[in-house]
Amino acid sequence: MTSNISLSPHFCLDEFTKSATARKHGIDNTPPQEAVDNLRALCQGCLEPLREALGLPVVITSGYRTKALNSMLAHSSQRSQHMLGQAADFYVAEPKDLNLEPGTLNPAKPTRRELLIKAFRLIILDESIDYDQLILYPSFIHVSYVSRERNRRTILLGMRNGKLGYGKCSVQNALKIQ
Repeated sequence: MTSNISLSPHFCLDEFTKSATARKHGIDNTPPQEAVDNLRALCQGCLEPLREALGLPVVITSGYRTKALNSMLAHSSQRSQHMLGQAADFYVAEPKDLNLEPGTLNPAKPTRRELLIKAFRLIILDESIDYDQLILYPSFIHVSYVSRERNRRTILLGMRNGKLGYGKCSVQNALKIQ
């Protein structure tokens, strides 16, 4: 299978299969066709509409994981949607066109956290963006999409009291997060 397969206009398969842990341990992280189809649905139903709404690149930090790779990662679930190609972790790239001279601060340039919160809110509010599960962590977002079933639109927070833990969050409370 070719790793540069296009999943949508702004995403390719390679972004969802690269893994330093897999490389380090010699794990083949090539997804089966069903996982590729799920990743395509995730891109088309959630990530591509988000990328278009933001007008900024969405950088995938973790996508598909084989069972062997998933079991090597701390805090991974044995029921992880990553193993089905239904989930991705990402952050939003900072806009390059707002850069000033090196070392100069630009008060108009949003921080990575501000961009993350903007993406989090867009996913919740934009009706063209669908999701099954949305989890906000301090430095990234986890989103899943189930193409063959109705998405649950569950919102969780990935940190509670400074520790990894999941707490359900209402739409109203999610939109108050800074």
